[in-house]
Amino acid sequence: MSKSLDDILSEYFQPEKLKAAFEAYERQKTDFLQQGEPKVQMGVDGISYQTFKKELDLRCQLLSNRLLKGTYQFYTFRQIEKNKPSGGKRILSIATIRDVIVQKVLYDAIYHEIEKDFQVTPILDKVSCAYRKGKSAPYAASLIHHYIKQGFIFALDADIVKFFDRLSHEYLFRIIESKFGQDTLTSKLLKRFIKAGGLPYKNQDGQIYGYRFFHLHKPILNNQRIIRTQGIPQGGVLSGMLANLYLHEFDCWVINDLSKKYPLRYVRYADDFIILLKQKEFIPLVHQEVAQKLQDIKLELHPDESKTKYVDITQDFLEFVGFQFTLDHIKVKPANILRYHERIIKKINKEPSYKTGEIPKRRFRFFIKYVINRKVTGRGERICDVCGGVLGERVKSWMGFFAVITDIQQIRELDKLIRKEVSQHFYKKYKLRLKKSDFKKAGLISLEQEYYRLRKRKSCSCEKSNCSSNQIDGSNAVHDRDVRQTLCCKFIWNFVEKMFKKLFAL
Repeated sequence: MSKSLDDILSEYFQPEKLKAAFEAYERQKTDFLQQGEPKVQMGVDGISYQTFKKELDLRCQLLSNRLLKGTYQFYTFRQIEKNKPSGGKRILSIATIRDVIVQKVLYDAIYHEIEKDFQVTPILDKVSCAYRKGKSAPYAASLIHHYIKQGFIFALDADIVKFFDRLSHEYLFRIIESKFGQDTLTSKLLKRFIKAGGLPYKNQDGQIYGYRFFHLHKPILNNQRIIRTQGIPQGGVLSGMLANLYLHEFDCWVINDLSKKYPLRYVRYADDFIILLKQKEFIPLVHQEVAQKLQDIKLELHPDESKTKYVDITQDFLEFVGFQFTLDHIKVKPANILRYHERIIKKINKEPSYKTGEIPKRRFRFFIKYVINRKVTGRGERICDVCGGVLGERVKSWMGFFAVITDIQQIRELDKLIRKEVSQHFYKKYKLRLKKSDFKKAGLISLEQEYYRLRKRKSCSCEKSNCSSNQIDGSNAVHDRDVRQTLCCKFIWNFVEKMFKKLFAL
């Protein structure tokens, strides 16, 4: 197995594959609402997006040579501090552009091999919902809602203490070697990624390093570099894959052993997980066994009751991955409603800077069409020319994420708030009085409209018919597009051929 996987890596590490990965990353970082270059972060090597793109062919060739020879080393990560939605701080690791590309290509190359373990049984396949294709936070929310409907109404809402920062290297290396072999190219690259150090976001005087500081000074200093003896860099695609690999034994234990003692349902999203039970008295017993099992794999269940808590869904709501659950409905977590409202206000505050003329009504129509509507619909979708279905996964938008909710009253209230905020702005700024009919004439797409549209949308049947072949060869997005175009051409040709036969038969 390991030899064939290294052969696969040699195919993925060709310059054209690396170049395609960069171009995909470039598209991912492009803000479709604003003109300008992609927002690509700079790593500690000080190489900017502009420089890397200008020398793309040469850099991809050099990367390919080092990867194939087995001499590639990951750079030190630039660390930044971010606020958690739930409170507190999170340290994220910003990789250099070249390391981002290598991570993405390595992820694609070994993804199907790792998925084999996660898909051993249909039950196990449903458990891990983060960092996997076809799985997501909305998918996890749908599962939890389904289990609550089945009567699993008592929850252990668990959280692991500083999971990404405390993963045992010894334990993780043992998993990697067991899965990929001891001296394979895959194992070597994964271990180097795990051991890559970090550079603090502040210097010794407490001064925060700015974005351009690395371009000018490149401060990779031995006395500031953090040597990583536990944990993994948080923020890249490989981090999530390794996290799932680390917790796979725990997943199997819950499904195969713990569930035999207590009737339960289990859903995990990264290091946060929910265990649902039908009997309230089982929660402390499950809590105790889970805590012990996590200790066996060098992890700790959070002792804080605000982090690891018992929830009786008949008396209180359950919150998980941005959603709120009651006995009857999936809702949007109120904090996410507030956050979206704040984002809309930021867009409204920018309205005076748009150069759309002096006429208030024209400014209003432009703002609705090109700002509010685009905020509601997100990046949009690609539609198949043959069957009319949607290509790819869910739309990248706030409503696309929360389209699985079952109670839309929050959405209606949020629509009212948006209209109110826009009305107040245009009256205060331009003395323009707006009615609900004015929003309709301007073509406002409400969140409620988008919700129902997303619920009714159909996936591309052409893409589904070809999914098995995509899984076998692990092709990239460029190949997928070529295959779809071929299928579309075949469909059209067959249709034309049938029409000719009918005409000649007449």
